[in-house]
Amino acid sequence: MMKKNVLFALGIFSIAACADPAPSDSPGLVHASFAGKNVSLINENGRCALSLSAAQSITLDMIWPCRFSEDRQKNVRVESYRQAQVLMVERSEHLPAPSKDCATDLQAIRYFKGRLEVAPVSQIAACGPGYWDQKALIWDFDW
Repeated sequence: MMKKNVLFALGIFSIAACADPAPSDSPGLVHASFAGKNVSLINENGRCALSLSAAQSITLDMIWPCRFSEDRQKNVRVESYRQAQVLMVERSEHLPAPSKDCATDLQAIRYFKGRLEVAPVSQIAACGPGYWDQKALIWDFDW
């Protein structure tokens, strides 16, 4: 619970870093090169899933549509940290009117020591897509 509160606070303080104040109707970045493979985000029965190949996917803990987080050049952001590669999947949705805020789900995925690992979903009150602090990508993993 403490981690989610800290992550929520990080999200609030990084709202100014968001690339676009409103979520897009289009999923956006859904193809990436990660851990030496081409991966995609797909709609798997209304859930967001990471497709590793035609026969293998990992269902994530958020509904479709989702997208990969982006770097400052609007490419898929892949971070290297302690000999791991980490990327973030995000989904942003406007809160009901009259609010102009959003609820955003963030879920990090890392490739570390030959394995893919998926972090729990973190929820923040900021509109994506955004350039999230590196802590948001690595926070939920044991290092």
